[in-house]
Amino acid sequence: MPLPPLNIFEKMRGLYTPVVNIRRHVLSEVGRMVVEEKPPHYIEEIPYRVIPKSTPTYRESVFRERAIVRERIRLAFGMELKEYGAHGPIHDDEEAECMKPVKILTRPIVNVIKIGCERCPEVSYWVTNLCRGCIAHPCVSVCPKNAVSIVNDRSVIDQNLCIRCGRCAQVCPYNAISYRERPCSAACGVKAISSDSEGYAQINYDRCVSCGLCVVSCPFGAIAEKSEIAQIISALKSSQHVYAEIAPAFVNQFGPLVSPAKLVVSLKKMGFRDVIEVAAGADRVVLQEARELLELIQVKNGEKNEGEKGKSPNIIRKFVGTSCCTAWTMAAERNFPELKKLNISESFAPMVEAAKLIKATDPEAIVVFIGPCIAKKEECFQPEVAEVVNFVMTFEELAAMFQSFLIDPTKIEPQKDLHDASTLGRGFPVAGGVAAAVIKQAQKISSVPLDIPYAAVDTLKDCMSLLKKLEGNKVVPAPLLVEGMACPFGCVGGPGTLAPINRARRAAQKYAKEADHQYPSDILL
Repeated sequence: MPLPPLNIFEKMRGLYTPVVNIRRHVLSEVGRMVVEEKPPHYIEEIPYRVIPKSTPTYRESVFRERAIVRERIRLAFGMELKEYGAHGPIHDDEEAECMKPVKILTRPIVNVIKIGCERCPEVSYWVTNLCRGCIAHPCVSVCPKNAVSIVNDRSVIDQNLCIRCGRCAQVCPYNAISYRERPCSAACGVKAISSDSEGYAQINYDRCVSCGLCVVSCPFGAIAEKSEIAQIISALKSSQHVYAEIAPAFVNQFGPLVSPAKLVVSLKKMGFRDVIEVAAGADRVVLQEARELLELIQVKNGEKNEGEKGKSPNIIRKFVGTSCCTAWTMAAERNFPELKKLNISESFAPMVEAAKLIKATDPEAIVVFIGPCIAKKEECFQPEVAEVVNFVMTFEELAAMFQSFLIDPTKIEPQKDLHDASTLGRGFPVAGGVAAAVIKQAQKISSVPLDIPYAAVDTLKDCMSLLKKLEGNKVVPAPLLVEGMACPFGCVGGPGTLAPINRARRAAQKYAKEADHQYPSDILL
């Protein structure tokens, strides 16, 4: 029996491919340049350290390979890409801001490196050499547009007539007809990726929510995000008070030998003053959204008048939507603005709540969020978020930083463990975990038993599908709580993760159970 097919999110995740190797090599070299305080002109040596051979390995030309790496280096420093075909040094300014501990990141976060794009074909069906030229040729019979014909005893599809219905592939007894789609486009749940006039991938930034799943789905590594690794290292080497807040998906991301306690010590060896769990912020979000849910139930039962979310007696809040996933809330706002305005919770994301805790104890703190998410970099353009979160980095960028500092977390002697959060707060990174946390906390607060209908979906495609159904009142029973996660299987499937998704999911669930308290209310009330 053949193995079951994998979706686009599962095909390359958890594998150490040459694309992953180049991506991490660039980040670690950029980090090492800042750690070792190399002179600015050293930046021009990095492409030769990443691609040391004089003959090509992956492309038709070593010069093209290095040109792609040069653009990756610009993004790794948080700079803009150069125009396609432009020539010049990687950066022109000897005193470039990218070398200083200041925030320089600008939109867009996610970028297509045009010279790296192989102009993959868009959605189409193609007859492969598995075609046996059978007598039955059912592919011809089922085509509603007569797009399939027999040429030289083999099936051929006229792409000008084909409507991409897939019936020919469905009936072929040899599975000789293949469905083709750009991997980057297939991974995009908001349909933000298309082709330009020359066939190169292009991103519609009016639709893009910077989820970053296209970054880890492109087999040629032609899409990349901007990084703040250089500015973070500069801050660590300065006299500033730099704190790390680490997302609950961190467990096992650096291998089973790196315990949470070892990770904390490793971060402090790099210069972080202290480390806090973002799950502590999640606890505060759970409490707020549980209260919103209980209030909505009272309104539905006629026990209370509609609050601020309802703008008139005829407009009543339908559900409480979770707010922790930036890409989900951005996609909702851009595609279903009224639904988002009335129903998505106005609570801050756990990243922000945890950062507030740090700022409350040290007003001079420089807060660095470390997590699985690229969209958090986009979230920091919101003024109220930028006030408390200074920099954002992914687990992958952190792994590169460890290399830059020559720190091996597996060999670190553990000290104090983390005890900041509850089981429910630590359960956020697994799909369904946020909804479960809010419902359990609401049930604990309530004085009566509650049966709360809810919906929880992951991937932006499914999020958009659910919102469309909710808008048309087509979900039965109507959920009172809706959880949306942009990434497959939740945050553990984020583009900035290192571990295979299933392993990360199990590790996160196990770590959550080890918390000292089960409910946020056990800690905060």
